Amino acid sequence: MAALTATASQVKLRHRSRVETLAGLKRRGRGRSAGVIRCSAGFIESYELALEASPLLVKSTTSLVGFLVADLVAQGLSSSRREDKDGRGIDLTRSGRNALFGFALYGPCSSWWYGLLDQYVLPEDPTSALAVAAKVAADQVAWAPVLVTTLFAWDLAWNGDNVVGGGLQKKLGADLLDTLKVNWSFWPVFHVLNFRFVPPGDRILYINAVQVLYNVFLCYKASERSDEDEKAASG
Repeated sequence: MAALTATASQVKLRHRSRVETLAGLKRRGRGRSAGVIRCSAGFIESYELALEASPLLVKSTTSLVGFLVADLVAQGLSSSRREDKDGRGIDLTRSGRNALFGFALYGPCSSWWYGLLDQYVLPEDPTSALAVAAKVAADQVAWAPVLVTTLFAWDLAWNGDNVVGGGLQKKLGADLLDTLKVNWSFWPVFHVLNFRFVPPGDRILYINAVQVLYNVFLCYKASERSDEDEKAASG
């Protein structure tokens, strides 16, 4: 317990140090890039201060915005690559559903999960190669299936499908493994950077930013499969 308390104190000290560093950068900005530096530093400083005051609310809100932007990007990219004969635009209901998932479930649960990893996986040397590898492995083997399953259940429930009576089991049998394969082809390298360089309090912000890039990756993979299907059909 003493070790965990010491670790938490060290995290708070590093957090305050980052806030002070950002404030210094904002004051010292000079030349052509001064405005950009001050603006960026000001935003991050405000985020860090809000995070210190209300960590769970800030992480949940960050996830809400992250999931909303990621879904809008995915829809925009998908619609731009297909002929939209029905004249459909952005599905705001879907985007709102995903944003709510980020706020109500992903933000709180991921905050708990990554806090658990930081507390119990080599807390005495959290950025060592062994600690990073162990955290990435645990995240991909234990957390990724839980997260995907929860997202499937969330979508089924919102669409009015029978989640408990076999709907979720059918969905998992059809799509879980394929979804995890795509997940495993993308996230491990970003989580190496996450656990090696990103401060614990900023993990949710980092992951939600990468989530937008992940949705671009998903759209690219989907377009690849679509092209392959078209070639197979024409051949």
